[in-house]
Amino acid sequence: MVLFVAMTAMTAARYSMFPQIWSLMIHHPVQSLFLGCIPMALATIINGLIIEGHQTWNLGGNALVYAAWGLWWFDAALSLLSNFAIFHLMVTRHAHELPTTSAVWLLPVVPSVVAGTSGAIVAGALVDISESHALLATMAASFMLAVGLLMSFFILAIYTHRLLLHGFPSAGLAVSIFLPLGPFGQGGYGLLLVGDLYRRLLPQSTSADSILAEPGFGIALQAITFVFAFMLWVIGIWFLIPATVALSTSRGPPFGLPYWGLIFPSGVYTLLTIQLGTKINSTFIHVIGTIYALAIFCMFTVISFKTIKQLRSGKMFHAPCLDDQPLASVDAIQKDDIELSARTPNVNTATTTVVTPGDTTPRTIVEPQEEASARQLDSETVKRTWWGKPVYEESSDLEEWLAFPDSADASTHNTGPSRSMYVM
Repeated sequence: MVLFVAMTAMTAARYSMFPQIWSLMIHHPVQSLFLGCIPMALATIINGLIIEGHQTWNLGGNALVYAAWGLWWFDAALSLLSNFAIFHLMVTRHAHELPTTSAVWLLPVVPSVVAGTSGAIVAGALVDISESHALLATMAASFMLAVGLLMSFFILAIYTHRLLLHGFPSAGLAVSIFLPLGPFGQGGYGLLLVGDLYRRLLPQSTSADSILAEPGFGIALQAITFVFAFMLWVIGIWFLIPATVALSTSRGPPFGLPYWGLIFPSGVYTLLTIQLGTKINSTFIHVIGTIYALAIFCMFTVISFKTIKQLRSGKMFHAPCLDDQPLASVDAIQKDDIELSARTPNVNTATTTVVTPGDTTPRTIVEPQEEASARQLDSETVKRTWWGKPVYEESSDLEEWLAFPDSADASTHNTGPSRSMYVM
């Protein structure tokens, strides 16, 4: 909770101090999708309040349960806002192409799945307090699960089509291939929870004309949710095996924040595996879940230590929405004239951003292509700092630059900013 509050405060301070960054971020086709991580993080706090605070330590009594329930409604509203508002931005503001499609598109819709599971956990605590409130919470959780899972299926259909035509994503997005495990694992686990709740809460005797009063309706719903949860687990295996093979046989990106995308999807998929093993009393599934859990613990430990190390060096965080913005200042380097990129839409003229050491104001020059070409150097690679990271002379692909920021061979990885830039 402390980490969540601290990060939220720093994010709010960032956009308060630099409000123009908000517009850049919200219109970025990838970075804006990560706004969905906010309600997902809040859902884990709600789960902790119920599981640790109420069930384990018996803190706060009924007041804590209702406080967590109230916080859950707020989280559900944020999740739905992420679903529909960000999806609206994707349709109306972002530019997309099938080759650049990735599983990152799931991030705005997965919060509803997470909120649905969290709602089922809260409903389980409400059963002993008020069955009517527990049933309301269970039905609301079922609604959130349905919204998130259905939208996930739509996006995964497009993503699967992209895999068939263009193969797995490039190195910069290699770890994103595990993201489909998130809605499958979290959704399946949530379905098992709401199924158990329906069996405990139904039939309801308050209304004889309601389908909720039908004998055996709760047991039927539990059976249906179990079948769907098992199907999600099987589909997850279909995504897990190719993703593992692809990541192990290809050169992934250097370590960074994207590696944390391996933990959450794999963790909730392991949770579903173990829960299914418990439901059907299968030793085989339990063993699979245990092995997978140990593997995730090892990944978590390694990623945590590497994260702490890179936090100290300042290399952990990066804002892609600022990549195409003019530099405020440039460090002096060994060469007088350096062309870092020669990308221009006009073959006869070149637009160049020029920065003089000691001058914080970049200047834009439009000049004949012949004069722009004269600025080129004979050296194959020239390194300097651009937004705190090394870039190279022969660079044109921003995605590959993000994937290989520390590479020493620019001609191989073709890395760097996406417009002309000279240091005078």
